[in-house]
Amino acid sequence: MKNAILLILFIGLFSNIGISQTLLDTKKIPANIIKKFNKKHKDVTEVKWYLYEHNYMVKCLDRGLINEIVYSTVGKELFSKTEVEIGSLNSKIADDLRANHKDKKIIAAYLYVNGPRDKYYSVILHKSQGRKKAPLEYEAQYTFTGAYLTLYEPEIKMEKEKESKADKYEEEMDAEIDDFEDTVDDQKVKKKDLPSPITQYIKDNFEYEYRYKDIWIKNNEKYGDFYFIVLKKQGEKKKFKLFFDTFGKFLNQEIEEL
Repeated sequence: MKNAILLILFIGLFSNIGISQTLLDTKKIPANIIKKFNKKHKDVTEVKWYLYEHNYMVKCLDRGLINEIVYSTVGKELFSKTEVEIGSLNSKIADDLRANHKDKKIIAAYLYVNGPRDKYYSVILHKSQGRKKAPLEYEAQYTFTGAYLTLYEPEIKMEKEKESKADKYEEEMDAEIDDFEDTVDDQKVKKKDLPSPITQYIKDNFEYEYRYKDIWIKNNEKYGDFYFIVLKKQGEKKKFKLFFDTFGKFLNQEIEEL
């Protein structure tokens, strides 16, 4: 029971929500930490370092899978989050998912490690709400040996008044997006030619796994010239359409389910 409580508490410790992450130049990371990381992770790609509270976080891809590690200022590995191939999950976990979550789709699985004795698996599940709504997201957690721990369910609000306001807001946003898409002239743009406020906005608001799929300067009668950017994360069934003015100020965004 004690171990289960520690594992659940670790969720809050590692959660990115509300915790400041500042992208750092590799030259600002202590040499002993870089050496320790490179020795253990030789073939990783897309390596980026962040200031994580008063510690250092590194995010990278290991054979295409997400890997995040937090080091103390003296180089001690505090905790890590490693993406796991869904097909390689413990058979107990796979059996539980088949038996109890037939109505959901497995999106991703991660192994969280907080020391040699505190390890657990987190499986992200999506339940469809139809084409016009984003899927409901669940998180099922299991011990390192595959025993079920808990299930975190999304909060679903059914208040009619809020739904009505949300529907009205959605209609207004859809109308504005339609205005953007009514373009009269399109010009392809390279990422290196984007205004710095745009690239900074994307760094601050999207994980590094999101890739630029399209970059255009578009023009229409209502907004004049503006930037149109499409971002997508591999394996994710949606893409983000972002709109900026020519100075790089964020204007709007649309999420398209695929």
